[in-house]
Amino acid sequence: MISGVAEQILREAQLEAADFSIKKIVLAVDGSAPAVEATKYAVGLARWHRAKIIAVFVEPDREDDVITEEQWEQLAKKSKRIRYGLAGLELAQRYARINGLDVKKCLLSGSPVRQIIDVAVREGADLIVLGDTGLTGIKRIALGSVAEAVVEASEIPVLIVKGR
Repeated sequence: MISGVAEQILREAQLEAADFSIKKIVLAVDGSAPAVEATKYAVGLARWHRAKIIAVFVEPDREDDVITEEQWEQLAKKSKRIRYGLAGLELAQRYARINGLDVKKCLLSGSPVRQIIDVAVREGADLIVLGDTGLTGIKRIALGSVAEAVVEASEIPVLIVKGR
């Protein structure tokens, strides 16, 4: 049985074959298990669509900035979170390479939501892919959800991959 709204859409719609292409994917990583799952999805989609991947890690405890590759090692010595982020970037690069793809890696600082969306807009991305830690209750309220905030703020389609 079709709902009234769906029935009206079917009557009025000019349905065509679904046709879209994905040329660039922004993949947000942080070294977490959900981000690893998101990496697998992003690489699989990129392979299928022959798309480019821009892997991004954002260090939230600093002002908005691009962190140059020369600074990565020094910052990683001081921050466990940056070490995990760099591991996520490296994993994305290795996984993509195994699948015949290249990855552009970006380490940024500032607001993760703003930086992820800014990179996607600047790069002309067709899709943003990120993992969702699956936090609920008080933890979600206290820590917020980057994934949820990206979905709310982005005009670019977003794929959220839930952690297993």
